[in-house]
Amino acid sequence: MGIDAQLNKGVLEGCVLKLLEREFLFSGEIVERMRANGFADFSEGTLYPMLLRLEKEGCFEIKRVPSPNSPPKKYYKLSAAGRKRLEIFTRQWRALAQCIGNLFSGEDGNA
Repeated sequence: MGIDAQLNKGVLEGCVLKLLEREFLFSGEIVERMRANGFADFSEGTLYPMLLRLEKEGCFEIKRVPSPNSPPKKYYKLSAAGRKRLEIFTRQWRALAQCIGNLFSGEDGNA
C-alpha cells in the first residue's frame, strides 16, 4: 500500500530540504539519496517541479559546475530562507509525530 499523495508531498519536500541543509547536491544525487533512505519510488519527475518551486521561493543557493559532455550541472544547497523553511517543517513534523504517537499509544487525551 502506498502513502497518500498529499501526505507524501509535504514529507518529501521536508526530506529534500534536509538533504540540502549542509552540502551542495545535484538532482541525480538527491534522487539517489532519497532512494537509499527508503523512498524507492522517488524520481526526477517528483523532484524537478519541487526544485523549481523552491528555487522560485528563494530556498536555495545555486552553483553551476561545468560538465564535459553536457550543460553545466546545477547544484543546490539551502539558503537562509531554505533553512528557515526546514526549521518550520521540522517543528511541525515533531509536533505531528508527537500527536500521532500519543493517539496510537492510547494517550489520546480521553483518559
